[in-house]
Amino acid sequence: MEGTRPRTASSLGMFDLLKGVGMLLIVFAHTSELYPLGDVSTITPMTFFLFAYREALMAAFYIASGYGFRKRSIGKCISQQFKTLFKPYVYTGLATTAAHFIIHYKTFGNWNNAVYETYKVLGGFALGLPHTATYFGQEFFSCGPMWYLLALMIGWILLDIILNIFPEQYISWAVLGTMLLGWGISLVWEAPFCAAQGMVIVPYLYLGFLAKKKRLFEKRFRPLAVLGLLAAALGVAAGVLLTGKTDCVSLGEWTMGPLSIVLDGLVGLGFIVLFLRLQRLLDNPVTHLIEAVGRRSLYIFCIHTAELTAIPWYLMVQKYAADPMKGLLIQFAVSLVSIFLLCEVLVRRRDVMLKFFPNRRRRFAVHPRYVAKH
Repeated sequence: MEGTRPRTASSLGMFDLLKGVGMLLIVFAHTSELYPLGDVSTITPMTFFLFAYREALMAAFYIASGYGFRKRSIGKCISQQFKTLFKPYVYTGLATTAAHFIIHYKTFGNWNNAVYETYKVLGGFALGLPHTATYFGQEFFSCGPMWYLLALMIGWILLDIILNIFPEQYISWAVLGTMLLGWGISLVWEAPFCAAQGMVIVPYLYLGFLAKKKRLFEKRFRPLAVLGLLAAALGVAAGVLLTGKTDCVSLGEWTMGPLSIVLDGLVGLGFIVLFLRLQRLLDNPVTHLIEAVGRRSLYIFCIHTAELTAIPWYLMVQKYAADPMKGLLIQFAVSLVSIFLLCEVLVRRRDVMLKFFPNRRRRFAVHPRYVAKH
């Protein structure tokens, strides 16, 4: 994300290539879900490629985030998470809600319908819903990809609480118990604020924390460990093929229950090992560009949420019903261009603000540009 240093041996910048490839795949997968080609109700070669290891990729993101975790007082941890994650969530929710209303009113010209549909968008953000659900007899839309930030915030806070209150010999059991509790909640309740998802991802954050503590990614993995990671990947594939379904953290769905959660984490660890090796071997303009995408992952999550939720992309799906692949590629290209343009505006917002408001130069000198920690 912004502020991380590229190609460092023991910092968050070491994950930039993984994050860059991951963000491109996430945008493409979300786009494809709108088209018949991405219909996960049937496992095809394309849906297998896009979604079989989707949650393993998300697990890799959480492990990478846990790599930067530091134990601190519970109050300081909560304060940090509200500043670094909840504020972007709130800003994204407000921007998405406003954009949704304006676009839908301008597109369809119906004030009442625009207000009602936008109300469902705002309600979804206010409740922090990871997917569309009914509360108080009213349907609310999901908060889109922002569920990731909420789950990460909850997960960081829970891990900090565990590390502060449990003796070291019981920490692993507390982490496991938190995961199982989250999985159990997902079976019976559409918990708001992505609480269940936040519990489930605690082991991934803890794994990243241990990896940093034990310098795991600075060592060469033994052949037996590599075979274990490959076996986990085969286990995920077997679960998809046998059940005809894929895991989905946001929906609270794991094809083999807690076993799938564990396998996704192991495969996510394998992804990190693979991409760290690739990042050491590859050094060219293409990988540098992808790493730059990775350093902007927080911005991309926020902008992608806004464009995916606010724009009525289903009109594009209808227009290209006879040629869905063409529609998919056009929408993906438009989404990427808009995301990258807005990313650059946010990254360079200091320069932009100074250009239009030169009297704020002193303010920017006192308050340096925000640097993401996750």
